[in-house]
Amino acid sequence: MALTETHDYDDIIDLPHHQSRRHARMPLQSRAAQFMPFAALTGYDAVIEQTARANEEAVAKANAPIDVADGYMPA
Repeated sequence: MALTETHDYDDIIDLPHHQSRRHARMPLQSRAAQFMPFAALTGYDAVIEQTARANEEAVAKANAPIDVADGYMPA
């Protein structure tokens, strides 16, 4: 497929950009805020951290050496 030159938009290409009479132009900072990420799951990070901490404690406890003199008898 070859590129071909077209002149379909020659009549509008040099027109000035449309400016609304009804709505003021939005500041750049407000425009940028539309595309910023948002926290859809608020508190989710805290739950993940708490679960990870609990799991790490359980693994550490399971891997801790035991003293048979304390009365531990394996089943």
